[in-house]
Amino acid sequence: MKLRTLFTVFIITAFCILLHTEKAQAASLINVPLKSELSDFNRETYRFIHRLLNKRVLPGISRGSLPLTRKQVVSYLLEVYQKQENGEITLSTIDQERLNALLAFYREALEFSKPATENGSEAATQIPDSGRLHVMTMAGEDYRFSFDLRSSQRVITHLVDNLSDEQPVEGNMFVTTFYPHLYGQAGETFAFTTDVAHRFVYGEIFDDFFPDETKIRQLEGGLKNRTAINAYLKFNLPWFELQLGQDTLQWGPGYHDSLLISKNPLAMDMIKLQAKYKSVTFTAFTGILEDMSADINDKYISGHRVEGYFWDRFGFGISEVVVYGNRFEPGYLNPVNIYLINEQPISRADGRVDGSGDNVLMSVDMRLRPVDDFEIYGELMVDDGNPAANFKHWDTKFGILGGIYLTDPFGIPDTDFQAEYAFINQYAYTHVNPVNVYKHFTTPIGHQIGSDADNLWLELRHRWTDRLETVFGYELERHGSGNIDKEHPADAPKDDTWTPLSGITQSEHRLSVGANWVVIGKYSLYAEWTRVWRRNLGNRWDVYENANEIEAKFLTRIPW
Repeated sequence: MKLRTLFTVFIITAFCILLHTEKAQAASLINVPLKSELSDFNRETYRFIHRLLNKRVLPGISRGSLPLTRKQVVSYLLEVYQKQENGEITLSTIDQERLNALLAFYREALEFSKPATENGSEAATQIPDSGRLHVMTMAGEDYRFSFDLRSSQRVITHLVDNLSDEQPVEGNMFVTTFYPHLYGQAGETFAFTTDVAHRFVYGEIFDDFFPDETKIRQLEGGLKNRTAINAYLKFNLPWFELQLGQDTLQWGPGYHDSLLISKNPLAMDMIKLQAKYKSVTFTAFTGILEDMSADINDKYISGHRVEGYFWDRFGFGISEVVVYGNRFEPGYLNPVNIYLINEQPISRADGRVDGSGDNVLMSVDMRLRPVDDFEIYGELMVDDGNPAANFKHWDTKFGILGGIYLTDPFGIPDTDFQAEYAFINQYAYTHVNPVNVYKHFTTPIGHQIGSDADNLWLELRHRWTDRLETVFGYELERHGSGNIDKEHPADAPKDDTWTPLSGITQSEHRLSVGANWVVIGKYSLYAEWTRVWRRNLGNRWDVYENANEIEAKFLTRIPW
């Protein structure tokens, strides 16, 4: 059975249920996008929700099962707003202003938010209007459709002051992007969105910043076109939400990145269902993966995750995914099965699967807040092998991630500090069967560093006003000679072991200083200077580069 057939069945079923619905809740079913390159003010939204959660002015929420919906975001913001009004909590002046700005930006969902109808209506009359957000809106008692338009201008300057043995690539790369967004909702149970980023890239074009996005060849030359899109239908059914279409997921506790499912790849076509009960969230999906190899035509991924928060201080999640190809497998559609168990009989029963079977990965993660304003979190990902029996065997493929998050450290208000480290060993994400390699197009589905690498990320942010924020960052990324397409050699000894950062280790240090000026609902301006030191480029001894990178981006909504 083809996946498109399943899409059709689900759509027909959902529309049958839709016929029995009445009232509207504006666009509250629409997800808040995970990629800041595709949308506007979503980065500010997630950062503020995370800050409120770490300060424990919000109860525990499943922040490791993203994206959140506008309905969820509004309910969280409204809960904090009411606590502030009732004198239960005290926010800083800047946090209060940011809270009001986000409530104004999500005003439509606030006015129709079902979880807090009375409080929501009262708050909606007190929150300042953010101005006109849409180019065009058509609304009635039980529907609302909107069209938004945004644009951005980005410039990236690369200046090399020391290069060992190659001609430096220097200059300015420009990216002009338009973001048309059409979305709406009818009744209480149906919503849709089509969110596009259409880019024009010109100037001195460096390494492809958008390698997997759609290329419009007819317009290329000195000017390159790149396009990304999120587009899906959403149904709010009695026991769960059902989503059909292209979207991005992120599972796990990491703020900088995630080991199992990350927001890095291009949006994939998927069927996703999500159910919530109190503080527990369950997610299951099946998606279509793409590969640049001409020999790979059918590639899929299925996954499920359960996450819960306990005592408002401890969160725990467990996830499992399977990547398979050369056929579509209905057995993996069951959202409550266990891939680690049923992958074996499914693979053995299908003559199109070679001896390696399908690719199953699992992860467990936790986050603990021992005191307010301080969070410790971690994630362990296992991809094949048996770490308990033989930790050093080459087939023991795993990754680890850990970090801390402090809000207002040492009593400094309106400040956030985060530190995160990730290590992925030599053959994790790889597979002997190329169709099962853990990537979508050319990008790892998990952590952006891929196989045989580690990453240390530090970031300190301070907000001087509700609009101005400064950011200081440091990042170290190291890569061994392995990569996601470099499986263990077939002629290697059976008792071969994996090597941490194998071969000649390539390293990159990045020290950055930046500033953000953001008026939520209207425009934003980001500027950043980064000093870069690269060593052993291409895993070659004594090949190095020292450079400065300067980046600025201006984004505006039309009109505002």
